[in-house]
Amino acid sequence: MNQESDDLMDPIKLGIIGCGIATKQLHWQALQKLRHKFEVAIVCNHTEPKAREFAQMAGGVPYVLDYHKLLQHPEVEAVDITLPIHLNYQATKDALESGKHVFVEKPLAANVDDGKKLVEFARRFPQVKMVAENYRHNPVFHKVKEYLNRGIIGKPYAVFWDIFHLIDPRRNKYAQTQWRIKHEYPGGFVFDGGIHNIAALRLIFEDIVAGQAFTKSVNLMIGEMDSMSFQFATKNDVHGVFNFFASVQGMSKNELAILGKDGTLFLENQERIRITMNDKIQIDETVQTENGFVEEFEAFYEAVRKNGEVISTFSEACRDLEVMIGALESAKRWDELELNG
Repeated sequence: MNQESDDLMDPIKLGIIGCGIATKQLHWQALQKLRHKFEVAIVCNHTEPKAREFAQMAGGVPYVLDYHKLLQHPEVEAVDITLPIHLNYQATKDALESGKHVFVEKPLAANVDDGKKLVEFARRFPQVKMVAENYRHNPVFHKVKEYLNRGIIGKPYAVFWDIFHLIDPRRNKYAQTQWRIKHEYPGGFVFDGGIHNIAALRLIFEDIVAGQAFTKSVNLMIGEMDSMSFQFATKNDVHGVFNFFASVQGMSKNELAILGKDGTLFLENQERIRITMNDKIQIDETVQTENGFVEEFEAFYEAVRKNGEVISTFSEACRDLEVMIGALESAKRWDELELNG
């Protein structure tokens, strides 16, 4: 359908649970671009200053401090849950039981057991259930997958993804969030940020089936862990290394390199794709994207209003969770990998 037919449909009446950084800087910006598709009816935060501030930002809508009151609001059709990770499980269950469509921030849960329980629980309800994994909706990763499917670089056999950056607690708002510093889930920023990359790798290469990681904590001010190197194998026999280092001084890098039998595909900063063959650049393009934020809300709208397909399902998000937790758990066995000369 086109924009004109969308305008004939009522916008989704949305309740927002959680008024923190991600809501204000990421979700709200996307929702503002989709005003004809979403109308914020009410917001909730457990602390009143944040609730009041975001309610004003959203146009002076009502606010509550208890999300159960939001779920009882008669106009709310769907909820956008952007809470600390360890609170996702209960809030998602309560929202489904109240009959609301659910759009919940990644990761789906704080551990694999809760993730699997949510997948099973959600099957009892007909509403739309979607995880806000924006990488799964970012057009640049779908473009990468398209090039691989077209066989431009031949059969892929290796992939390397390097994320080197600095999360400075003096300047980074996320690093000043207490629930992230004193996290009730494994992996800290490696888990919270790196699960995006796991989702994208699984989107491109189907699934990750084996691996071994090592982890380090360089800066205790941002949690128990800030560095991981994960060597893995995919379902379709591609081997790779995913490096996520969040306390890097003097260097910043985000580069994905996929090696194929006939060429190499580079993705720089999640926007520029270069394909080289025989030492010559064959393709060099920049993919226009909203980093998947607008696209994921559009997909949620399509699913609620037009029965569109949900690609960021609870099941996919739970598998992302399993892979990431598996990588972190494997690091505990690192000392067992003795190499005897």
